[in-house]
Amino acid sequence: MRKFTLLFVLSVWVLCGIAQEQIQTQEPTPVSRKTVIKYMPVNYFFESTSFEIERMVNSKNSVTLGFGFPTNQSVNGKYGTKATEITEDKFGTMHLRAAYRHYAGKKSLPRGFYIEPYLKYQKVDYNAKGSFKGTDNVTYNGEISAKLNSYNMGFQMGVQCLVFKRISLDWYFLGIEGGMLNGDVNAKVNPTTYVPDMKKEVDKFIADLPAFLSNKLKTTQTSDAVNINAKGIPLPWLRTGLSIGIAF
Repeated sequence: MRKFTLLFVLSVWVLCGIAQEQIQTQEPTPVSRKTVIKYMPVNYFFESTSFEIERMVNSKNSVTLGFGFPTNQSVNGKYGTKATEITEDKFGTMHLRAAYRHYAGKKSLPRGFYIEPYLKYQKVDYNAKGSFKGTDNVTYNGEISAKLNSYNMGFQMGVQCLVFKRISLDWYFLGIEGGMLNGDVNAKVNPTTYVPDMKKEVDKFIADLPAFLSNKLKTTQTSDAVNINAKGIPLPWLRTGLSIGIAF
């Protein structure tokens, strides 16, 4: 992922340089591009297929609507992690993002340095099956399902350039985001005789967390599962990435 990102960043700089040279050597003609449709390849590593639509509202400002669709792929064994207890899993994220963008400078738009405040809704789904050994050294079959969501506010800075007046390269290099995380995690076990012991293990793990986390988590028990409810967990985040699109 690091090599891919570095290669993409270098490509952005090279192509932006080409675009700038073309603009300087050609006669100054106005470029009127009011809509840009973009694909965000970096989000694929977060198990999301993501797009954005940017629409200019005047010569300096635009609005953006972003949306991501979950890939629902296995993440076990990816990104340097591997859980031998998991035999099957699916992970996916979806999001909706609405943003207002202001461009600086006098370049033909939509390109140049910009600042962008935004609102975002994000949802995470995870399901896994596997087996594990309990504290009694007995092997149990288990299932985990997680459904989490967050409402975030953020602010980012970036630069967008147009190559051949048509291809957009958007690099948002610094973004700060914050919100609240809510949702549920359910862990089922078979045979169900281990449910009370599993709840004790979960409660012990939560008690060892920092207070700002443990106070936001509540566990309950049913006949065959343990539920962890998260409510209002602070969710700070740094945002950076790249997108490529078509302007028209």
